Amino acid sequence: MIEENRRLWKLILFTIPTFGIYNIYFWFHFTQDLNEMNHEEKRLLNYILVCFLSLITLGIYRWVWFFWVADRVQVTGEKLGLKLGPGPGTTLGIRLFGTFLFIVGGQWISDFFVIHNMNKLAKEYNAAFKKKTKVVGENAAARK
Repeated sequence: MIEENRRLWKLILFTIPTFGIYNIYFWFHFTQDLNEMNHEEKRLLNYILVCFLSLITLGIYRWVWFFWVADRVQVTGEKLGLKLGPGPGTTLGIRLFGTFLFIVGGQWISDFFVIHNMNKLAKEYNAAFKKKTKVVGENAAARK
């Protein structure tokens, strides 16, 4: 089952006292769940590797990775018939705009949109998974 109740306030609240360790934990599990929903398609990099590459590229790689995450959420939602918004370009634009104007909320707003969309996606995915499992279970019982 994919986690359906990720919250931005928890991310912010727990990241501060853990000096960023919760942020790594949060995004690591986020990408694992997203990769699980996508199965074999365009898997996202492990977030620990993203942190390392971000250090080397002075943080630029994390912006690219964030765009890929928002894109994967959007594409996966479309496959499940969900209309999710705003798209990856808009969320990255909000993030960049907030960063360059030194507005901390810009990053949080873009994180909120991606987390919110992922929660919608997870609910739909879990519901579809339960239906699929229930049908398989009923067919197995009918065959006996």
